Amino acid sequence: MSPQLHAESITLSPTRSGGIQSVNLPFIIRIVRTEEHLSKAIDVRAETYRKHHPELANQLSNAEAADRAPFSLVLLAEAKQDGAAIGTMRIETNVSSPLNIESLIPASSGLNNKTLAFVTRLGIRKRDDSQLIKVALFKALHRYCLACQIDSMVVTAKPPMDRQYLKLGFKDLFEPHKLIPIPWSNGIPTRLLALETFRAEQDWRATNHPLYKFMIEDFCPDIQIFASVSGIWSRPRGTRGELPSQEALKSVFGDAYA
Repeated sequence: MSPQLHAESITLSPTRSGGIQSVNLPFIIRIVRTEEHLSKAIDVRAETYRKHHPELANQLSNAEAADRAPFSLVLLAEAKQDGAAIGTMRIETNVSSPLNIESLIPASSGLNNKTLAFVTRLGIRKRDDSQLIKVALFKALHRYCLACQIDSMVVTAKPPMDRQYLKLGFKDLFEPHKLIPIPWSNGIPTRLLALETFRAEQDWRATNHPLYKFMIEDFCPDIQIFASVSGIWSRPRGTRGELPSQEALKSVFGDAYA
């Protein structure tokens, strides 16, 4: 499977001297680039949707057109201990052509003529660190959107899962609590939510968000979404940071594992 968006062209130049604090994760997040890895991501998403949306489980047992669409990519989290696939997320963008979701976005949203990243097929396997996997995938999403100058991130969320997105700062594109049926997902009614990529950092800082440090300040070499800087990530760091606390994770994601 060939790369969908040329992330390799993006470079990073360290601006601080001395040791840079880094946070090591118990898993690695990469962009899916092979059929083998895509198959592992599909297995994770099908298993997850079988629990929350059983009517979609069989449909999601196979690759979808969006998995291979230009300027669309799939993220895969794999455990360091045994290489098991433990989480996945698909990011669809409107860089080259409109997204299906744009037909549902109201004109009053201010997202017309904006670059968008539509987050779909989020799946996390049940583990003790499931919440950490989820927030790390969202950190990868946010960093990717910053680098690619994506204006806003858009999600659809069925209650009660919508509460997690709201706690991350996503806002309703319609009036609060309004549910919109999604035609290509068996008409499942969901909330349509968005988060401005470049305002997210300001909002998280202004509200003293419990995950601000991890999302913005912490350097995670295990989030390997830009191949061109992998050499930089392998260098030893002067100091080691800490993972977000269980209290911070639960304040956003609650006690549910996914």
